[in-house]
Amino acid sequence: MLHLVTDSTSDLLADEARALGATVVPLTVRFGEEQFLDGVDIDGPTFYGRLTSSPVMPTTSQPSPEQFGEVYRELLRDSADEVVSVHISAKLSGTMQSAHLAAQEFPAGRVHVVDSLSVSAGIQLLLRLAARNRDDGADAATIVRNLEAARDRTIVFVLLDTLTYLQKGGRIGRAQAFLGSVLNVKPLLQIHNGEVEPVARVRSRQQGMAKMVELVRDMGPLQSVAMMHTTVPEAAEELRGRLVAMLPELDISLGQLGPVVGTYGGPGLIGVAVLRAG
Repeated sequence: MLHLVTDSTSDLLADEARALGATVVPLTVRFGEEQFLDGVDIDGPTFYGRLTSSPVMPTTSQPSPEQFGEVYRELLRDSADEVVSVHISAKLSGTMQSAHLAAQEFPAGRVHVVDSLSVSAGIQLLLRLAARNRDDGADAATIVRNLEAARDRTIVFVLLDTLTYLQKGGRIGRAQAFLGSVLNVKPLLQIHNGEVEPVARVRSRQQGMAKMVELVRDMGPLQSVAMMHTTVPEAAEELRGRLVAMLPELDISLGQLGPVVGTYGGPGLIGVAVLRAG
């Protein structure tokens, strides 16, 4: 049997993970001495309440190789079992390293670790592709090849309220070019090939959403689209409505960023992940 594994930066809800047949390995978020398993001990609403009120900036850490090893052992009980394990970009987290170390405990070909070169909704698009491939009877090697091809066609656009959280969390990458910008300018970034890159500076959320619609339109034709936000569900639904009107043939999901990814995005974030048609 072929099993899918991911980590909690995919921001899959428990019922979504079950529907995909995917096992989620949680990262950890800490407020000072308190630590919580992402999506297990703390959910999005609770986290964002603390993020905006706590004087302590949260920190995050990847799962240990032992955590991954425990999951892999549970899934590889039969000699015919295989795992395809899809994770956050290695340029953004040490999660891939832990997964690789755990995979080495098993015979070659039993665990296939894939760097999504993405995060959150971008990982979701790849997991849904992997699940469709699995359900169509594809073997692990074929799924890995398809994922590696699809990740190059995957881009996540992110409209932030502020760069503060990305900067303090040390994940700012090339978006540091936006530091020192005029106040009240909102940064529009993209995550592509595993890195955070600047796209544009806009004056308002409405202007940013209009720019995102334009960017998504120019990426077509598209195979799939998914959305996420941190604390602005109404604005995210408004943007989703515009995208649905433009892309009526696609089922566009919308979810909330979990605590670990939200640590770096901060309140007010809206994002759109797109997978271009191959």
